[in-house]
Amino acid sequence: MKQPPLVSIALCTYNGQAHIAEQLDSLVNQSYSTTEIVVVDDRSKDDTVKIVQQYRENHPQIQLTINPKNLGYQKNFEKAFSLCKGEYILPSDQDDIWSLEKVEELIKNVGDHLLIYHDSAFVSARGEPIGMKMSDMLNMVEGGDPIPFLFYNCVSGHSMMFSRKLLPHVLPLPQKGVYDHYIAFVATSQGKIKYFPEALVKHRQHEGNATDILGRKRIRSSKRVTLERMHRENQWLKICSEKKPNDAGQLAKELYEAGKKRTKNFINPKFAYLVFRNQERLMYIPKNKSFKTLSFAIRQIWGAKAKSLWKRN
Repeated sequence: MKQPPLVSIALCTYNGQAHIAEQLDSLVNQSYSTTEIVVVDDRSKDDTVKIVQQYRENHPQIQLTINPKNLGYQKNFEKAFSLCKGEYILPSDQDDIWSLEKVEELIKNVGDHLLIYHDSAFVSARGEPIGMKMSDMLNMVEGGDPIPFLFYNCVSGHSMMFSRKLLPHVLPLPQKGVYDHYIAFVATSQGKIKYFPEALVKHRQHEGNATDILGRKRIRSSKRVTLERMHRENQWLKICSEKKPNDAGQLAKELYEAGKKRTKNFINPKFAYLVFRNQERLMYIPKNKSFKTLSFAIRQIWGAKAKSLWKRN
């Protein structure tokens, strides 16, 4: 009888004492038992490591590595992935709560896909439901088209399980960008991904979240914010353009070349034209209809100098 595949849970921690025990409870009690839990702590200053060590006493599947120096969010996950031995890898935040059937459900449904991901239910800092799921905000991508990931992402790290076969294609992680967005883009470039439409994680929302999915930290638009957004988009498009050969890489290269001067000029007609021509695929993920209009594409003409003039006025 074929043995069930080993699954690695890559749990990155940093000053997570407030919620780490609740998350560890949900990990060690998974209905799928063939797991290792790879904890990499990024030099926590609170009792996070002490709590993990206490759990290790009764749960030998937990492995703990403490970084000699702080690596930061992206590089910490890179290190955790490199330490995983499983056939499948599941990134884990330190403050969520997993369904006890999460790993089992994903293993049953992954098939020959390189990556599978699921819906998530948002909860407050105290773990209370707030009546919203990820799928309420985003259209979920399936299949092998990377182009929807050139501007947006619907595959959160806390919701994904990916095949070990992806590691040579994603490591080392890029210095810029976010690891889950990058893995989703690469997975759709190399094969196919699948969406599982059940909320298998309670995803906690608080001030310490690495990503602001609900937009609660957003501040009023300013010249600085516009420049930062354009820089991030340009850096991300450059990263995607280097993943060749595929049509997404080619489109990313064209967008990057057409838009890399957006932070310094007034107009970018070629960039706006490319967005308009590929709008259906580029803007598939947001459910907000304002992203799917002709006016949105036209607005991409304007560079940072033009937008700064409007803000002054």
